[in-house]
Amino acid sequence: MPTMTFATEQMLVDTFVGLLKEDRTPWGKLCFAREFDYSRGRTDVILLADSDTVIAVEAKLQDWKFALHQAYRNTCFAHRSFVLLPKAAAMNAFSFVGEFERRGVGLCYIEDADLVILHDSPHAPPLEPWLAFDAISHINES
Repeated sequence: MPTMTFATEQMLVDTFVGLLKEDRTPWGKLCFAREFDYSRGRTDVILLADSDTVIAVEAKLQDWKFALHQAYRNTCFAHRSFVLLPKAAAMNAFSFVGEFERRGVGLCYIEDADLVILHDSPHAPPLEPWLAFDAISHINES
């Protein structure tokens, strides 16, 4: 099967959201919301697992370094944080997996209608728990 291509970041996010709706992620059934705005930025997608675990996902087509910076910033409210890239960009970024490990950020891509985790994000308490509550409220209101 040919590699999935995405003309825009929005198409990548839409495909990811489609996987969430079909429960086709390693995390099982989740609640989620798009674009969580907070004082330091806007996260593409936030997920709620097990009613109290917030997962943040930053999607980019190419610039994995910028996505990694954003995903690391999301650890202020998220228990786990990931960068989502197209497969080719993800494989390139994976050669720098040490950068993801140092920041506690995961790396993933979409292939054949499944989410592939190249590097998992460890579960860690958010740096600002009150902001995690804001993220959970945003998800519950969506």
